[in-house]
Amino acid sequence: MRFARASVMTGPRTMEIREFPLPALEPDDGLLKVEAAGVCGSDVKSFFGDLSPRILGHENVGTVSAIGRSAAQRWGLAEGDRVVLEEYLPCGHCDFCRSSEFRLCLDSDPSTNPSALRFGRTPLTVAPSLWGGFSDYLYLHPRTVAHRLPTHVPAVEASLALPISNGYEWVYREGRVRPGDVVVILGPGQQGLGATIAAKAAGAGLVIVTGLARDKERLEVARAFGADHTLYADDTDVLERIRELTNGSYADVVVDTAAGNESTLSLALDAVRKRGKVIVAAAAMRPLDGLDFFKINRKYLTVQGVRGHSYQAVEWAIDLIAGGRYPLHLMCSLEVGIDHADQAILATAGEGPTPAIHASVVPA
Repeated sequence: MRFARASVMTGPRTMEIREFPLPALEPDDGLLKVEAAGVCGSDVKSFFGDLSPRILGHENVGTVSAIGRSAAQRWGLAEGDRVVLEEYLPCGHCDFCRSSEFRLCLDSDPSTNPSALRFGRTPLTVAPSLWGGFSDYLYLHPRTVAHRLPTHVPAVEASLALPISNGYEWVYREGRVRPGDVVVILGPGQQGLGATIAAKAAGAGLVIVTGLARDKERLEVARAFGADHTLYADDTDVLERIRELTNGSYADVVVDTAAGNESTLSLALDAVRKRGKVIVAAAAMRPLDGLDFFKINRKYLTVQGVRGHSYQAVEWAIDLIAGGRYPLHLMCSLEVGIDHADQAILATAGEGPTPAIHASVVPA
């Protein structure tokens, strides 16, 4: 019998290495040999939280190791094909699935369905346990959403597909950024940098990214990705500087990837022009006090909540990564093996000696 080796989150800030038997496959499922699994901010929340044991990792890239006949026909894949996986395991037939909005499908949305299946989140108690990318093998459920990956793309860069697809979704599909628009992005984390790339790819005329002094390296990466200006919120009057840079016109679109709290949302409402759009990609996960929502009416604003990505956004992200136009290696700041997956999560959280913009777990 063959086994998979995985890093299992067993409790808050606790991981251990375990082995799992590789499942016997049916005609409609498969098995992925993991090449790289990116670490997302949601992995940090899970690692610091109090969840039942599971294998984390949903930004997964790999090679199809085995595949059933029906699955091969349905996915259009064969053994040896490289793929990027979406985290969602949608039903495939609801209204949301029929419009490729898999993140909203009840069967894959843990915010409304505690039993929802999703890569990197499903517990070990659900057979065959291999639901996360911090492992050398990953089970391909019949409802897997897979995207082909060209052979020349480095796996670690390909693990950026979901953060970049979020940027495309939020800036282009939801924000409807057009050539010449002014875009302000609050926060230079992996989501904010993905939004920076998407804004430039959409033809934005002016892209401004904000951060803090501790974000110096990330803001430098934003510049390398095409940001026209980067602002340090802890020593700059950001709103006044945005007014100056836009000649008093302010932004067409503001994307909050920073905090989604009173401070950042208040800035977003002030920094956007009349009839502009505020994209709320970060959420404080609590009721907010002190926000002047009258500004939404007075300025005729659209405030759009977002999370995740559509199928098309992932396709755009893979095309962009494969094109090699952006120095994505600057964002890939840490690679570790399965035995050190906890270090990758802590680095993503800004803890430890090597803070990471985007870390990846790379099986040996």
